[in-house]
Amino acid sequence: MKTTQGRRRADTIEGDLPDELAIGDYWKILSADGTPKSSTYPSNLTGTCWHLVVPIGEQGGHALANLMAHTVREHDDGTISVLPGDGSSNSILVTRRPNETWHGFVRAGVLEEC
Repeated sequence: MKTTQGRRRADTIEGDLPDELAIGDYWKILSADGTPKSSTYPSNLTGTCWHLVVPIGEQGGHALANLMAHTVREHDDGTISVLPGDGSSNSILVTRRPNETWHGFVRAGVLEEC
């Protein structure tokens, strides 16, 4: 299993992105008024929305995973987990093009590729 240490970025207004994104970066999505954006997906048991940068493609390529439908658990140290068996399927699958996918989980801020 391939793992990548992620880093917590500042909470960010929906539609904006933090500067100098790197694989493993994650941040909470805020509404225009600065409050955490809420999710109404039944599969999201925490109601919070996050973005995650995952490795995809060749030569250091990356893509943005939208975690609005996932249960994201935020820990006291600021890391997050998106784990199997956490009340929903919680597997993260990102497809950019045919044959370019990333599939995995996040455990305390560490990406785990399946």
